[in-house]
Amino acid sequence: MKNNSIISRNKYIYVFLALAIISNFKAQYAVSSGSVSHILINGFYSINGQGNIKENTIIVEDFMNYHKHQIKIPKKNEVAVSIDFDNRLFDSDHTFLLQIGVATQNVVNRPKANKVNVSLVIDNSGSMDGGKLEKVKTALKAFVKGLKPNDIISIIKFDGNANIVLNSAKMKDVSALDKMIDGIYPAGSTNIYEGMMLGYQEAQKHNTQEYNSKVILLTDGMTNTGITDQEIILKDSKEFNDKGIDISTIGVGSQLDFDLLRKIANNGRGSNYFIGDTEKDIQKTFIDELESLLYNIGKKPKLTISLPKGMKIKKFYGYRPQYTSDHQVNIELENLDCGQTQIFLLEVEKNIIEDRTIFTTLTYEKNDKILTKSYTASYNPSTETTQKELKKNYQIAKMISDFKQAVKDLSENNKASAKRMIQNIINYYNSYSDKSDEDLKRIYDIAIRYSSNQYP
Repeated sequence: MKNNSIISRNKYIYVFLALAIISNFKAQYAVSSGSVSHILINGFYSINGQGNIKENTIIVEDFMNYHKHQIKIPKKNEVAVSIDFDNRLFDSDHTFLLQIGVATQNVVNRPKANKVNVSLVIDNSGSMDGGKLEKVKTALKAFVKGLKPNDIISIIKFDGNANIVLNSAKMKDVSALDKMIDGIYPAGSTNIYEGMMLGYQEAQKHNTQEYNSKVILLTDGMTNTGITDQEIILKDSKEFNDKGIDISTIGVGSQLDFDLLRKIANNGRGSNYFIGDTEKDIQKTFIDELESLLYNIGKKPKLTISLPKGMKIKKFYGYRPQYTSDHQVNIELENLDCGQTQIFLLEVEKNIIEDRTIFTTLTYEKNDKILTKSYTASYNPSTETTQKELKKNYQIAKMISDFKQAVKDLSENNKASAKRMIQNIINYYNSYSDKSDEDLKRIYDIAIRYSSNQYP
């Protein structure tokens, strides 16, 4: 983890939106979801500013992966994995920090683009009026221009009902597509289920190994017409995901069903964006999705981390780890696209160590084949140098995990514990953190704001 760093392309950035309101924060990094400075997200900080935060809107790994990671970028190989550890971050001599990093090849090193089969599903309900839909239409036109003649596209619009604007077919006359897009106008309620399912059905028509198939769903509201049961929506969506059609969700504005959109994207191995309604934000999101389609490296990736006997996983930060034992864990990842970096942090407890070899295995699908890449590193218990990168990553993970716990405690009416957790974050930042680091200060500022709202 020495050089050739790239900016993390993590898309789940809505966790930072509270600070955008607090300090008119301008995004300093080229994060794929664009600027966050204009967005107020209901569910992280409510419209009335009372700090009505929900536990499920605080995604620990989003904070961890927002800033630059110093992972060596592969030039010839498509994917690289790094293994690093630090023995000095904890008071106990029996605990060390383990970081696994994953980086993918940059676009410039890719020999050719994938063939694309995409269905664009666009919310044209009445709430999309006021210029919002016009900005989306401009972004759609730019997206279409980035496709190749042999790529396949369909366009669906939905309000109370879903309708096909463009049947699934190869790219032909771009000017004709522009006219079709111009013909979408806002009206009616929001039937996400019907729009999404019609998008899947159009994508299924050309869902072959030759094409990278995906649905991109954009909405600015909550589903309020047709099938609204979340379990049914997720179940029926996943049936198409299992057939090889991915899905990304784009939430525009603040009145959204965050939980539903995120779960749809998670099941579909796609990206989940929560963005503002500025034209720049919307266009950048579609550009990122186009790049993801054209330069996908692998699908259905899974990372396995195996520790030797004598070590056990004490804490795993973020994600949704699946434990097979106390020293082995699997993590299902978002599809691998070009230019990604992400990290996985574990607190590891060590006892009597006979074998010091740490194994990681990354598997993913490509061209209907399963590829496996294995990596090993030998743990050195005598290493006493604290790496600045690992220290920062750990501090972010610790502070935001404590914040998530505080929100959970408060939701369970355990106010004393919640207040104590928030104070722990403040004390930890003041005692141990680099005050010039904007990423650490961001979490501190959110904790201060939350504290002032809940405990004035």
